[in-house]
Amino acid sequence: MYLAFSWQWWLRRAWLFWPIALVYGAGYATWHAFGMNALGDWPILALVAGAGGLVMVSAGPLLATGVRYIRLPLRWERVLVIVALLIGLVVAKSMELWVNSYHQVLMAHLPGHSTAPPAPWLFSALSGALRFGLDGSTLVFVAVGGGLALVPYLNERRRLAAYEAQQQVSALRSERDAADLRMAVLQAQVEPHFLFNTLASVRSLVASDPKRAAMTIDALADYLRATLPSLRDTGEADATLGRQVTLCHRYLELMNIRMGGRILIVIDVSDAIRALPFPPLILISLVENAVKHGVEPKPGPCEIAIRATLHDARMRVVVEDDGAGLVPGPSQGMGLANVRAQLRNRFGANASLAIVGRAGGGTCAVIEMATQ
Repeated sequence: MYLAFSWQWWLRRAWLFWPIALVYGAGYATWHAFGMNALGDWPILALVAGAGGLVMVSAGPLLATGVRYIRLPLRWERVLVIVALLIGLVVAKSMELWVNSYHQVLMAHLPGHSTAPPAPWLFSALSGALRFGLDGSTLVFVAVGGGLALVPYLNERRRLAAYEAQQQVSALRSERDAADLRMAVLQAQVEPHFLFNTLASVRSLVASDPKRAAMTIDALADYLRATLPSLRDTGEADATLGRQVTLCHRYLELMNIRMGGRILIVIDVSDAIRALPFPPLILISLVENAVKHGVEPKPGPCEIAIRATLHDARMRVVVEDDGAGLVPGPSQGMGLANVRAQLRNRFGANASLAIVGRAGGGTCAVIEMATQ
């Protein structure tokens, strides 16, 4: 959330370390006042030690933050950040000597008492354990003076790149889910209208043509068996081209009965291509457009064909009709926009949808997508 050696990082860090520095100053003064029976020295020693503590924990990080906001080239910035932390370490050690020297001055006014300064408070045990060559207070100043932030700072570019990549993946997934939702909502809006029209057709046929009414009911049942699983699950599980073709075939059979048998259905998809993955709710949208905008407005027989071919790891799926042709309008525009969005979000530049007119009349919708 907060980049190392940024102003936001420095301010958040100040809320943590400044109270510690002030407690250090108060504790130092309390040790002197009660240990030496010099309560009058408490206020001034607490002020000096507290101010020194604030400088100790702030000098290095403040200098490093200032270096970062100069906006130097990365290599120079990293070098100068390390130099700033080293300067801050020198300043912190100087502040420690200044506080101890001032304490010695106060001790000089107390005859009979030792003038030896106390070991750094809270870290005396650590200092004693590291007397093999390292000064305990120095290690403490390295830790509280920004040294711990140096590692995440040096790894910042890599972590930011990984975070941005993760955000892009999340955004693509969100867009894909949104496209799935729009397709599902569109399908849910179409289905009731389609079912009501079909049932109305059955009702009118019961008296005039009972045999055709029964055929319509059978075709509707077959269609619902094929489509209900897709309505419950719009994800990619079991989403193959074969399943989508079967759904479209059932739909066209039902519409053919409703329209008096004037739709010639052509399915040209091999078994090998049927087994390939294919997003749900895309092919049926193109077939519905062919029926609504191609077959219904044109009197007489019409042909709707679904064909698929595979070449060089690219699948080409075609839905074409010889009907009235696709007339631009908000209804088909929304459906086709959702199809394009779903293809784009799932496959990026590896998939496309083209809608073209046929020379002899009608419309041809072509989906091309990579299979790997």
